[in-house]
Amino acid sequence: MANENLKKNWEYVKKNYKSLLDIYRYKYVLVNNEKVVGSFDTYATAANEGIKKCGLYSGFLVEWITDTEPLNIVISAKL
Repeated sequence: MANENLKKNWEYVKKNYKSLLDIYRYKYVLVNNEKVVGSFDTYATAANEGIKKCGLYSGFLVEWITDTEPLNIVISAKL
């Protein structure tokens, strides 16, 4: 159930990203059951509220709402 809820929450964020950006720019949003439960200045605060309000295994999502995609860098080195 948690994985299914997490997937639905992720799809909700992707589908509604532009409107979320207008309202929650530079905030961490807590999403559960395909709706925004709250917005926060830090990831830790959002995650802690998610555990309190939704439960540890509910599949809630915390997403940073920003203008640009986060940059993920993978580095590989051969010696």
